[in-house]
Amino acid sequence: MLNFFKRSQSSNDKILERLSAGDTSTSGQMVNASTAEGLPAVYCAVSTIAESVASLPIHVYRKQPNGDKERANGHYIERLLNHSPNPYQTGYDFKIALMRSVLLRGNGYAEIVHDGAGRPSALHFMHPDSVLTKKLSNNRLGYQITTSQGKQRSLLQEEMLHIRYHSDDGIIGKSPIQVCRDSLGLGLALQTHGASQFKNAARPSGLLTTDTVFKNPDALLRLKDQWNKTYAGSSNSGKTAVLEGGLKFQPISVTNSDAEWLQSRHFSIADVARIFKLSPIFLMDYSNSTYSNFSEAQRAYLSQSLRPWLTNLQSAFSSRFISERNQSNIIIEFETKDLLRATAEERFNVYDAAIRNGIMCPNEARRSENLPARIGGDEFSQSWIQKGQPDGTGGDL
Repeated sequence: MLNFFKRSQSSNDKILERLSAGDTSTSGQMVNASTAEGLPAVYCAVSTIAESVASLPIHVYRKQPNGDKERANGHYIERLLNHSPNPYQTGYDFKIALMRSVLLRGNGYAEIVHDGAGRPSALHFMHPDSVLTKKLSNNRLGYQITTSQGKQRSLLQEEMLHIRYHSDDGIIGKSPIQVCRDSLGLGLALQTHGASQFKNAARPSGLLTTDTVFKNPDALLRLKDQWNKTYAGSSNSGKTAVLEGGLKFQPISVTNSDAEWLQSRHFSIADVARIFKLSPIFLMDYSNSTYSNFSEAQRAYLSQSLRPWLTNLQSAFSSRFISERNQSNIIIEFETKDLLRATAEERFNVYDAAIRNGIMCPNEARRSENLPARIGGDEFSQSWIQKGQPDGTGGDL
C-alpha cells in the first residue's frame, strides 16, 4: 500500500504529542487523559457515558417502499457491534474502549478489516497515540498507524472508523480534557492539597519557638526530625505534644473548612458535569436530588447528553459499514427504550393505552417484558374505531 506520510514531523505529530503528554495548567498541574481520570468526577463522567453507549443494543433496519422500517435480523453489522468485533473483544468491550478514547482524547479509531466480498468482518481498536490523520490531495483522509512492534502502515479512509469530538477542522477531534485543562488542573490541585494535608499535617501544627539559640545545627535538625516523626501524618493526628527546654507552640495553620476547601472540591464536580454535559446526579452528587428531579434528569440525560453521541456513532457506522448505494435503505440505530424504563406500574399503564388504541398488540407488550407470545396475542384492538360508522371502517382519528 502507498505511504501517504513523510517521515518528518507533521502538525498532527505535534498535536498528538501534546495530547499524550498533556499541558501544564495555570494551577501548575500536568493535565492529560491519564491525570484527569485521577479526578473521581472525570472518571465517573467518562464511565457513565461510555457504559451507557456500550450497553445499548444496535439494530439494523431496512427501509420499506411505504416508509416503514423492518428489522434486518442477523445482519453482519449487528454481529460486529453487539457480539464479536474481533477475536479478543466483546462488543461491549470494544464500544467502551472506543467511547473512552473519544471522551478523553477527542478521537476514537478502529481499523476495519474486510472479507473477500468487501464487507466489514472485524474491527480492531487503535489507540489514538498510534494513529496520525492527514487530508490527502484528493480530499479524502489517510491514516498512518504504528503497530505494537513499531512498524508503520498506511490505511485508506474506508479502512478506518474514526469518531471525532467537536472538531474545528473536520479532521481531528478536540479533547475536552485539553480544552478545559485549567478547570481540571484546579480540581487536581485541590485534590493534591487535601492529600498533602493528611500526609504532612501535624496535630497540633504550627511553629515551635524558643528564646534559646541553637548553636549546634545538628540539634535543630534532630528536633525537627523528632517532631515530624512523632506528630506528622494522619496516623499521629490528635497526639498530645510534650514540650521542654523553653519550647513554645504557636498554631498557624487553618483547617480545610476555614479555607473552604470542601466547597471548592464540590465546585470542581459541577465543572466536570458542565464539561461532559451531565447532571451532577450522574456524578453521584445527590446533594440536590429528589425522586422527581432524578426522573427528569434521566430524560434530560438521554436527550441532551447521550443522543448527540448516538447520532455521531450512527452516522460514522453508516458511512463506513454500509455501501453508498445502500445507505438510503439501510439504517443503523441504537435501541434506547431501556434507558427510559419506568416502574412496573408506569410501564403497564403505557402498554394498556397502546393496546386499547391499536398501537401495540398484546404479544408486542409481552415481548417488551421478555415474556413468551400467546395464541391470539397478535390481534390488534379495534376499540379505537369510532362507533356509528355504517361501513364499519370508523372515522378520522
